[in-house]
Amino acid sequence: MFTIGKMEFNQPIALAPMEDVSDIPFRQICKERGADIVYTEFTNSEALSRNVPRSIEKIQVTNEERPVAIQLYGSNGESLEKAAAIAESFGPDFIDINCGCWVKKVAGRGDGAGLLRDLDKFEMVVQSVTKGTSLPVTVKTRLGWDEDSFVIEDVARMLAANGVQLLTVHCRTRKQGYTGDADWSWLPKIKAAAPDLPLLANGDIVTPEDVQSVLDLGCDGAMIGRGAITNPWIFQQVHHFLDTGEHLPDPSAEDRIELCIRHLKANAEKRGVQRGVTSFRKFYTHYLHGMHGASKVRVGLMAHTEIEPVEADLRQYLESLAEHSLA
Repeated sequence: MFTIGKMEFNQPIALAPMEDVSDIPFRQICKERGADIVYTEFTNSEALSRNVPRSIEKIQVTNEERPVAIQLYGSNGESLEKAAAIAESFGPDFIDINCGCWVKKVAGRGDGAGLLRDLDKFEMVVQSVTKGTSLPVTVKTRLGWDEDSFVIEDVARMLAANGVQLLTVHCRTRKQGYTGDADWSWLPKIKAAAPDLPLLANGDIVTPEDVQSVLDLGCDGAMIGRGAITNPWIFQQVHHFLDTGEHLPDPSAEDRIELCIRHLKANAEKRGVQRGVTSFRKFYTHYLHGMHGASKVRVGLMAHTEIEPVEADLRQYLESLAEHSLA
């Protein structure tokens, strides 16, 4: 059991902040299926401090998804302080700092995982955000810049000293990106470096057994990212497994298609029909993953810009799956 502010958590399973994925509709879907904590997409503090509309859009939160954190990134102290104050005005439960994004346009300019090359700057970033908000502050980062600079133990000690209330570690380096395997062997070392700092593990966590493994290594909880895109049911599956040692049945084809339709409609309601339908196309692969004949169906779905033909195609496909199973 640990606290973030006044909120108590016992082995929480969190939904990771993912650019162009973890918006309000997806966060609410995962929350309904057992996610204990959700995070917004990461938001550029410079843009937010200038009230850029896209940045304002990304930090909208709803009561239905609480507890929810707004995630910020950047390395300019003044902008971070201002952005933290703006983020607080939108009513999240806490502010998370992204110190782990590995993509070149972010890390290459010293933001995100770029902070792992300058721990003094990293500390300044944390202090600036903390100065700008009365809310709890948390951090998500990586093990280090590359295999020659594993600095995560020093980072954990620094964060604890600065009052950070939760650390999430993606167990890869910046150089790895999403390649290779996440190295969970660092988790006990991180916990030993800052034993009073709650720790969530992230990276290659896609099954209930994975969550049990990182808990057994001393973590206080786990964060699931890409595994939740294909399987939003993972959170309730994990909780059931931790409680009973048993597995829930996999969601049926009907479950997956009905949720796909619901998610699509929520996306269209949030963004407008045409933008909502076109921006949703990336999810078809995930919802139809592993289903018979899915690739052909996806080709047809990608051509639509209205909800009705997408829903019609998906329901027709569901009927064809039922007929196939009876053949």
